[in-house]
Amino acid sequence: MLSPCLSTSAPPRVTFKRPLVTNSTTTTLPRPNLSFKKPQGMASSLYEILRVPVGATNQEIKTAYRRLARTYHPDVVAEDRKDTSADEFMKLHAAYSTLSDPEKRAVYDSKLFIRKQRPLTTVGFSGYSGRTWETDQCW
Repeated sequence: MLSPCLSTSAPPRVTFKRPLVTNSTTTTLPRPNLSFKKPQGMASSLYEILRVPVGATNQEIKTAYRRLARTYHPDVVAEDRKDTSADEFMKLHAAYSTLSDPEKRAVYDSKLFIRKQRPLTTVGFSGYSGRTWETDQCW
């Protein structure tokens, strides 16, 4: 006779539900800077100043210039932004005068294309100093 503790039947099976795992993330982006200057003093391309793609038509360039001129012209901005607005408007006008003239635009595009092809390495620096552990020792 078996004792109640040594029963031959299997204990009841216990199952647990897997917990539902969720993840949520929110991000707040800063408001875009209205200045044409890029961070760290990098110069913008004329296309970025006018906010048009590189292949924009003359009509698209003209429309973009007029739209931005209504925003950045020194005569229409608030009194506290007059100084920066004049600089921004001059950049805007320079970009428009270059990109609206087909000859000037062709010259600018060729320079822009060459600039983008050039590698971003310092001239004369190969990254290899020619030194090894043995030559670094002070014997």
